Amino acid sequence: MTPCSRNFSFMSHADAGRSCGLAAIALLAASSATAALDVSGGVTGVTLYPDDARIEDDRTFSADLNLEWTTNKGRWLAYVEANSSLNKAGASTLVAEANADSGTALDPDRNGRVQLSELNYQFRLAEGAALTAGYLDPSSFLDRSRITNDENVQFLGVSFVNNPTIEFPDYTIGAAYERPMRGHAPQVKVVLASSNGLADNPNLSYSQLIQVSEQDKGAFLAAGVGWLQEKQLIRVGAWRNTRPHSTLDGLEHGRQNYGVYAVYGRTFGRHGLNLRLGIADDEVTEGARFAALAWRLAIGAHAIGIGFAHTGLSDPFSDPSRDDTRQAEVFSRIAIGTKMHITVSAQRIEHSGFVSVASDARSSVRIIGLRFHYAY
Repeated sequence: MTPCSRNFSFMSHADAGRSCGLAAIALLAASSATAALDVSGGVTGVTLYPDDARIEDDRTFSADLNLEWTTNKGRWLAYVEANSSLNKAGASTLVAEANADSGTALDPDRNGRVQLSELNYQFRLAEGAALTAGYLDPSSFLDRSRITNDENVQFLGVSFVNNPTIEFPDYTIGAAYERPMRGHAPQVKVVLASSNGLADNPNLSYSQLIQVSEQDKGAFLAAGVGWLQEKQLIRVGAWRNTRPHSTLDGLEHGRQNYGVYAVYGRTFGRHGLNLRLGIADDEVTEGARFAALAWRLAIGAHAIGIGFAHTGLSDPFSDPSRDDTRQAEVFSRIAIGTKMHITVSAQRIEHSGFVSVASDARSSVRIIGLRFHYAY
């Protein structure tokens, strides 16, 4: 399948040309690979079957291509991805928490497209430290764990991929510093980036992306420390988003958002456990408190997982039609060879988008999922 196949529709002819041109350049580079070029990626298809007839069955498709060029002093990374268009009445749209693999490459009309999502260079520094600068994904440096974060082969639910209380920008312009553990000194990570990534701008365009000093934009700053051992992982950090925010009561504008987070992971033989916690400013954030617990059992290349997550509605809300969001997921992943996985999952989501009106399908929904992933 070519990057601009008939399965994708685009924002405009100009943006289509740019996106397809970028993808073509990446694929051309891959075709002329040398020993210093590493090519990887995958394709994923997801089908969701909700138990409420008011929410339609959903089928989404995504594709990823990673190109890494290793140099004497560092590494170039180019990441191209594609998403199929979203069904406005489908489960991935109406119950957004259900499918973390959908909607990462869309135009303003919710149509799928091919896009360049990352292009950056990592400088190798002394004693294992590194500085990455360019067009990057801030979430890939923070809030990471060993048994979550990968919607292609692990949990599909959004609550088990990234902490929703952290106001991460989408793919954006910025820099990240990483220093590994040194003796008892922890790993250190610091990210400074534009507050508005590609999908955070009204037109979802590259021209808006690079205009980092526009009105109503700011900076995203995060710092975290971590202790990584063979069987245990601990991360704690804090972040601030200086983009002007309005308070939830609408009485004040120009506030900044901020918060803290923590990640704990532990392995026991074939078992893995992950705990995630987060708190944000409840005067500007709808969901300001978050906790998630996930467990995974590895059976050779196969796996079984169970996760529970709770996102607390901020205190300023006293509307009886809104309530905390709760999400649970169980999955069974079957490996077929070394590159292919098929996963069956079951999710229950209560108060999707904080909606708690009993007559609304989003108040309580069960969703069966079938996911196919092929890595190359």
